[in-house]
Amino acid sequence: MDEKHIAMVERHELAEDEINGLKQTATMGTVTINDTEELMLVPQPSADPRDPLNMPKWRKILFVVLLSIFSSAGLSMVSGFGGLLGFYIPGYVEKGATYADITALMTYPSMFMGVGNLISMPLALAIGRRPVYLGSCMILILGGCLCAYAKDYNHHLWLRMLIGIGAGNSEALVPMMIQEVHFIHERSQCLMWQVAMQTIVSAILNIFASPIAGAVGTTAWYLIGVGLSAAVLIVSIFFVPEKKYVRDLSAYGQSAELIAGHIDEKFEPKPMRMSERPALDTVRYQPRTLRSDMRLFVNKPDWSEGFYALKNTFQIMLFPNVFWIFCLNGFTLGVNIALATTYGTILSAPPYNFSNDKVSYINVAQIFTALVALPLLGKGSDWIIKRQARKNDGVHEPEARLLPLGIPLAFGVIAAVLYGQAAQFPGKLHWFAIVFAYGAYYLCFIGSNIVGITFLLDSYPARAGPALVVICSMRGFVSFGSSYGVAKFIETAGYDGAFGAYAGITAGLGLIGIPIYFFGKRIRQFTGKWAVKERTGKPSLTH
Repeated sequence: MDEKHIAMVERHELAEDEINGLKQTATMGTVTINDTEELMLVPQPSADPRDPLNMPKWRKILFVVLLSIFSSAGLSMVSGFGGLLGFYIPGYVEKGATYADITALMTYPSMFMGVGNLISMPLALAIGRRPVYLGSCMILILGGCLCAYAKDYNHHLWLRMLIGIGAGNSEALVPMMIQEVHFIHERSQCLMWQVAMQTIVSAILNIFASPIAGAVGTTAWYLIGVGLSAAVLIVSIFFVPEKKYVRDLSAYGQSAELIAGHIDEKFEPKPMRMSERPALDTVRYQPRTLRSDMRLFVNKPDWSEGFYALKNTFQIMLFPNVFWIFCLNGFTLGVNIALATTYGTILSAPPYNFSNDKVSYINVAQIFTALVALPLLGKGSDWIIKRQARKNDGVHEPEARLLPLGIPLAFGVIAAVLYGQAAQFPGKLHWFAIVFAYGAYYLCFIGSNIVGITFLLDSYPARAGPALVVICSMRGFVSFGSSYGVAKFIETAGYDGAFGAYAGITAGLGLIGIPIYFFGKRIRQFTGKWAVKERTGKPSLTH
């Protein structure tokens, strides 16, 4: 073996190299994001006016707003139903339904959100994001209309599952589309803006769920969600273009050959400084027009990509860091659903005695949660990764995303314990304990969600789709398991025992994050080769 080849082997073993004065890496997810004071653009934008990264600022803002309203409408029709349970319980119980049957109107739609993601995400990777997104809007409109006029329990349950399928894309497709138009250094704050808007709008819809139902009936509440979905659909036809855009892995300053364990001295990716961003080229590329944005199918369908994504979803779920995020997200979502399913019964019973048309006011807590989470998990998270990168010679390690997670997890543990005690011994605690716990655990959930999504998107940029499917679809099954038996769990263990157990599991899952933080890079070095798809020797990313 000659000296040159030995040097190349050593470069690969060290997993980093100096190229054009900037550190490169063979570890999936480790990228250079700044050089002294200048930011790097990751992924690298092209000179194509139709590149999603080249959308003007106002288009990106409108895009995030539309996706946020879409998410709000769908999630409100799923989770906001907790404020309406009191209106359905008497009639359904009279016809033979049990309390567990009625809570299924909340838990089953959440599971079908996961089913919807498992179907739609591979489809979006194969045919494009736009047709799947617009189709989801149509499903919400259809499901909401039919639910509004459902006459019996069984029909209502099946139709709410249909809504769950449409609403599920708010959890996977929406963050994938948002990250496709933003760079790594701004990704967390953009996703947090979307979650904050989604939380505030859906909380407002949920706050007025019981007053609207009490004043004009439950039909009107469903029709509000239908109206919002229809408005979003109409505007999106004109202003939400296709976001699927094929990029090489080199756009992330990485080498598929090195990650896969091969040595290629010719492949030398160069990070792009912000000052080097190319001007839009309307000579070699077609300009962006209203007509081009309104096309339903932009890319040629790639069914192998969809099939590979579905297969890779179950493969990537076996990665230790992905499996941990998947469990944490699924469990915190399940506890959040358990809270939403039980708060109405607790607040309407003595000594709190809230009327059915006022119990949904508890959702005001989520608005405050969103306002707290916005600086902490949004701009704060992006500030932390840039600060950590500066301390690391400009190199970003995705594990830096995990640093803000401790705060929401601590609130989640406290919230679960407090909720259980307030519900079990209502005479000892003020009703505000229920409200605080409801909002505090929601902070735990969205913290796990935002941190989990950004951590995995940064860790496995070549497999963003499957990673999101794992978080947002497979977690639906975990959340279903942790929330479905909540009524029987409370009967046997009491509120204090049930939610005390939820607190303990939340804490346990949070502590697992410590070894993930310290050994995450080694995990990515080992798993990265299974997160790269090669076609004729070239890496494929559809971002």
